[in-house]
Amino acid sequence: MESGKPFRRALVKYTPGYGRSYTPPSQETRDLVAKMKLIPIADIIKGNRIVICEDSIVRGTQLKNFTIKKLRNAGVREIHVRPACPPLMFPCRFNLSTRSAHELAARKAIRELEGSDIENVTEYTDRKTEKYKKMVEWISKDLDVTTIRYQSIDDMIKSIGLPREKLCLYCWTGESPNPKKS
Repeated sequence: MESGKPFRRALVKYTPGYGRSYTPPSQETRDLVAKMKLIPIADIIKGNRIVICEDSIVRGTQLKNFTIKKLRNAGVREIHVRPACPPLMFPCRFNLSTRSAHELAARKAIRELEGSDIENVTEYTDRKTEKYKKMVEWISKDLDVTTIRYQSIDDMIKSIGLPREKLCLYCWTGESPNPKKS
């Protein structure tokens, strides 16, 4: 509201009973939850530019197959995505929502850009590199959105308010947490 830009909910959640669409073990169930979860409000969407604030882009299932299609079908002019974290590069060691790096949207982009899976993704985790920029561009095109601007790891850490050594950053950097420092 402070910016003077209108804030309206272009999508409403069907019911709070549906959990996170990325957590079910099968793609079929994830798709069903994603499909039923959000309802577009065409009067708000048609002809407008929309910013989607996401906590993260895991596989891209929710965005690509459902949210973006619903917005496009309702006549959106532009879609800008702003995830609250950097691109996920590694599956979480403490959660079962992602079981392998292979299924992550960023890794899919890297595979497409490199022609195969690669072990060292360091150049893709540094937002200053051309490889990072090409990865984000590929994800943007794959999701059919106007722009994506990921949060930087440093800005994410700053927003959390804890020292880096007290955080698990494995999903983004591949660095294992050090329990002696926590």
